[in-house]
Amino acid sequence: MERKLKAAGLLLILVFAVMCFVSPVGAKAAEDDIRLNVSEAAIAKDNTFRLRVYNVPRNARIVYRSSDNSVAYVDNRGYITGISNGDCVVTATVVTGGSATDTLKCNVTVGPASVSVKLTKTELVLLAGMKKTLKAIVSPLNTVEKPLFYSSDKEIASVTSIGRVRAKSIGEAVIYAFLVNGEAAECKVYVLSDEDYARYQEEGTLEGILDDNQNGDDPEYPENPDDEQDTEVTGTPAVTPTPSVEPADEPEPTSTPSLTGAVQE
Repeated sequence: MERKLKAAGLLLILVFAVMCFVSPVGAKAAEDDIRLNVSEAAIAKDNTFRLRVYNVPRNARIVYRSSDNSVAYVDNRGYITGISNGDCVVTATVVTGGSATDTLKCNVTVGPASVSVKLTKTELVLLAGMKKTLKAIVSPLNTVEKPLFYSSDKEIASVTSIGRVRAKSIGEAVIYAFLVNGEAAECKVYVLSDEDYARYQEEGTLEGILDDNQNGDDPEYPENPDDEQDTEVTGTPAVTPTPSVEPADEPEPTSTPSLTGAVQE
């Protein structure tokens, strides 16, 4: 009986070791699959976005096609241009040796460009470690563009790509929400000490508190771990409508690219 238990234990160890060895190989194989850089794309009218295909064999070519050229046109390099408001599907077909081996799809939504932006709050008073999400209202409401957030001092208050502000240390910072057209909205962030924050809650105003703080430097609070899932914004925002904004070929809404003419460079 003891020998059987030992044999069973060794078998379990062997199976576990094999699984640990095989898992990385499987993960690598998935990364090597032919795939698109995005499965969905929102493009403002007259703007351009480049669809890319990864892990394409060297002897293969890519044929791009839009299901509705009146909504979005795609050229033979994968540049999608928004023509009019609506939805369509752009496909990228991998052709190897004269045969289509893979067909990948990207759902495309085209909407109007943004005109203006405002934030629901123009002032935030926080303790170090507190988090607050700023909501941006972009006009027109049916635009597909989203604002880019930026902090004037990320050591005092950082901001993520969806507008979540995290107070880091005592001081003042400004959070900006930028649009591609240059329009922007801002929110002033005040990060207070425990004592000043309690005083602010009691008095309901910053008057006097900020004046007192100017007479001396307050100690910084230690940074708390960030458990956010979205991306924290750092540096100066690059105001571009889409990841790739090189001019596309002249749109031909009435024509559809053929399988023989559209080749990815």
